Amino acid sequence: MNLLARAGERRLHGPARRNPMGFYHEYKSDPLTLFYENALVYGSVRLRMAHEHVHLLVEPEHIEQVLVTHADRYEKGVSYRSLTHLLGSGLLTSGGELWKRQRALIKPAFSRRHVDTQVSVMVECGQRMRTRLDARAAAGETFDLVPEMMGFAADVVCRAAMGADIDGVLPQIEDDVHDGVAWVMRHLVAPVQLPPEAPTPGNRRFLAARQRLHQVVDQLIDRHRQAEGDARSLMARLLTARDDSGHAMDDAQLRDEVLTFLLAGHETTGGALSWTIYELCRNPAVLERVRAEIDALPVAPDDPDAVRAALPQLAYTGRVIDEAMRLHPPAWAFSRTALEADHFDGFDVQPGAIVAISPFVNHRLPRFWDSPLTFDPDRFTKERNRARKPFRYFPFGWGSHLCVGQHMALTEVRVGLAMLLSRYDIELANGMRARERPEVSNPPDLVKVRLTRREPVARKAPDLQEVAP
Repeated sequence: MNLLARAGERRLHGPARRNPMGFYHEYKSDPLTLFYENALVYGSVRLRMAHEHVHLLVEPEHIEQVLVTHADRYEKGVSYRSLTHLLGSGLLTSGGELWKRQRALIKPAFSRRHVDTQVSVMVECGQRMRTRLDARAAAGETFDLVPEMMGFAADVVCRAAMGADIDGVLPQIEDDVHDGVAWVMRHLVAPVQLPPEAPTPGNRRFLAARQRLHQVVDQLIDRHRQAEGDARSLMARLLTARDDSGHAMDDAQLRDEVLTFLLAGHETTGGALSWTIYELCRNPAVLERVRAEIDALPVAPDDPDAVRAALPQLAYTGRVIDEAMRLHPPAWAFSRTALEADHFDGFDVQPGAIVAISPFVNHRLPRFWDSPLTFDPDRFTKERNRARKPFRYFPFGWGSHLCVGQHMALTEVRVGLAMLLSRYDIELANGMRARERPEVSNPPDLVKVRLTRREPVARKAPDLQEVAP
């Protein structure tokens, strides 16, 4: 975007910066602090990053204009271009007619009915996770919980997306997704963005990881087309999905969508589970209420059918997850690029302007929340949810781009918490303070804990005579 003001252009206010790179270095080292501190002072604010300006919008009417009322004047922004090199043209990165068609094909696969069929997968993955954690509890060692939660989330999303028979490739998938995300972040913040085909060592590693991911997914697509794959998997559902005109996905598009699910379902859900446990450990009274709610279930969270039926009873646990995602939203920010001029109350944006919207910032602004840095799950009672105005809380986005996997993610975190807290007492290492790690998602950098096995809880079976027919 041209740095020279056009005649009559109304600019969004923002801090002056003499450094030729503007706030680029601050953004590269700590974007959350940069955005939050400036939003506290200015509200919606204009920040210079080298030769570009970023318009960080926090006022609800500004965000609504970009995401809802004038959404057709914007396309997905610069942060998505780097992701395209890893994910192709999947639902997360695509736009326009392709995005509309793909969302119509994909959304039914994430209905509550279909997500409920995946609870058995979540429980099985939770049992494998507990087998690993039992050894750590027995040893009494202090360890970083984040990789374990990421491993659980990767196990769930890979099996839900591609089927049960992936044991031989799961560790490699997890490593390649991790390496791919690391490359995307380096590419995103680079002052000069070289194409991945440029022969650098980092690019060669990225291309090798991407090629391995493509091979694994392509082989599984072929197996599903030969009716040899898991018929319960998301891949199987998408292979049979048709839009109103009878259009189906080709193999390349299906691969891009599966890769998108692997990234979104791995990074975001594993991070959300890690942050929730961290906040519970820092708030013992809240932890006891959650544990009491889990212990009051009529069955232990090991039987998939029983867990599926019992999940609605974990209402307070759900509020705890919502509050953890308020303070630590998995999607900490997202961007849009203006396709044409747009006019707001007090300022204009020109074609090519970069617009940023940050759930992390809006979730913590004192104008929108009382004591915003305090962990308080009762912010999310039904009554307070109904009273809350738009664009104060949006961890899964807003409008037509609301995340299709929202229900699956929340279900998975609830199952993971129930399986962990019914089995272990979890204690943070002395003085442990986790920090945000804002990358494609926002996991904690480190959560060091110690586990102790709990005695099994005696559960009262429901009285079938009291159940209405």
